[in-house]
Amino acid sequence: MRLRDITRTPRRFQRLSHILQVLVRHGFGHMVSGLRLGEHLPIGKRFIEKRIALEETSLAARIVLVLQELGPTYVKLGQMLSTRPDILPSEFIQELRKLQKDVKSFDPKLAKTIIEKELKKPIKELFSTFQDTPIACGSIAQVHAATLPDDTEVVVKVKRPDIEQIIRDDMDLLTLIAERAEGIEELKPFRPVMLVGEFNRVIQNELDFITEASNTAKLYNLYRDKENVRIPKLYWDLTTSSVLTMQRFKDISLCDMKTIEEKGVNTRRLAAELLTSFVEQYFKAGIFHADPHPGNLMVSELGTISMMDFGMVGYVTEDLRSQLTTALFALLRKDMDLYVEIFMDIGAIPSYNSKNIDALKASLLETLEKYRGIPLERIDLRNAFHDLMRVSREYALVLPRDFVLLGKSFVTVTGMARQLDPKLDLQKMITPVAKDLLRERLSPEHIRRMAGDASWHLTNLLAQGPKEMRQIIRKLLAGKIEVSLRHVELEYFAYELDRSSNRLALSIILAATVIASSLVMMAKIGPMVMNDIPLFGILGYLFSTVMGIWLAIGILRSGRL
Repeated sequence: MRLRDITRTPRRFQRLSHILQVLVRHGFGHMVSGLRLGEHLPIGKRFIEKRIALEETSLAARIVLVLQELGPTYVKLGQMLSTRPDILPSEFIQELRKLQKDVKSFDPKLAKTIIEKELKKPIKELFSTFQDTPIACGSIAQVHAATLPDDTEVVVKVKRPDIEQIIRDDMDLLTLIAERAEGIEELKPFRPVMLVGEFNRVIQNELDFITEASNTAKLYNLYRDKENVRIPKLYWDLTTSSVLTMQRFKDISLCDMKTIEEKGVNTRRLAAELLTSFVEQYFKAGIFHADPHPGNLMVSELGTISMMDFGMVGYVTEDLRSQLTTALFALLRKDMDLYVEIFMDIGAIPSYNSKNIDALKASLLETLEKYRGIPLERIDLRNAFHDLMRVSREYALVLPRDFVLLGKSFVTVTGMARQLDPKLDLQKMITPVAKDLLRERLSPEHIRRMAGDASWHLTNLLAQGPKEMRQIIRKLLAGKIEVSLRHVELEYFAYELDRSSNRLALSIILAATVIASSLVMMAKIGPMVMNDIPLFGILGYLFSTVMGIWLAIGILRSGRL
């Protein structure tokens, strides 16, 4: 959305002004100036400098305070950014993880009204009991405990009223801010436009509960016949885009080691099954839980792993799976050429430069050599992952979100498994998986499938290529080749030119009015008031004075005299 469209919508303009005031209040006045949005601050606010910056502990802490104050959309943005260690330094990631997920609940009567409207039945017909006090509250929804008529315990997730409009307005403003942030040199490495675009896709999926329901159903079907892992059963007849109903688990958190041991759960077996279940998601299911933490992973008294909350998932396509397999063997062989080729295949390297490529290879090799000779079970995978993400930030690699989520998920799950079993032999567990992956890639069936795909693409190219080439040549000869060009600063230039033209026109009108009023006063034309003073002359002077003050205020608000 363009700035002029936002300034013409009172609701969005007020929100933009509020965002800018919050930024200034927390010491980001210089950024507001860099975004060229200072004119939309009240006059008294615009001249506040970075005074608060000296009072806060760190830049990362101030960013978290800004996000918290700006509300649910920005809290969600911070939570999404905390999953991108390839872009943000570790100190920012640690602060962003502190963002409070629980927010104030909304009226349970309103929640019931939404449920009845969505499911088209009274609450008493849908549930035998419904707990008014929510058991969890988030920025997008809140969760209520309930019981079905057959006494099955369930949880009912209800979307907040008007949250879609709030997020839609905030996303338009975020897009505007991100586009302008691309022009600030110190913000370019964080790729604001890419991050906001990614965030928009993520939050739109979270707003539609059907997406989360589909993710839950896929993993439920994966583990349906397995005894060591269970996924909540989904109730499709009680689920819509705004209401989600699923089975409720009352199990033990995986971080509650004392209770787990008291219940006699075999922690060594539990650790192995936890890790195996996630590896299965990565390489077989094609979908994996991207937010594993003790609140989402639990264990029953019988030692069964319970997984829940599939609002954030990652997807492993066939191409990504192939690249992950290649990356695994490239790391084992320390083949940096192959590893860099993988980065190029997934589009992680923004532009080809032989010097940068050589430096990247050297940095990767140096990072891997740091862990050479250390037994796998002694390596801190979290630190190793952060080292690789540091290299990614240093060379501005654009890693796919699912690639990063998978790495983060694996590191988190491995850490939880090691808490359950400090003697966990990671290499012993991973080696069979690696062999299976290699065996599958070299199998005749896989080779036939790859050959079939290649032949189909080649046939399509041979069939369509000449036709498309003729169309290009015809357009060249006719001079009809069109080039689409978008300059990120052009809109701002047009906006400034339009505003400057308006000010100039108003200045000319004011000058003409003053001159005309003076001539009227001298010629004493028109009706007279107050001892022979021309009324039109007085009105002209008053009009010029009022409009002149208005013009001066507008110039002062822009911060440029």
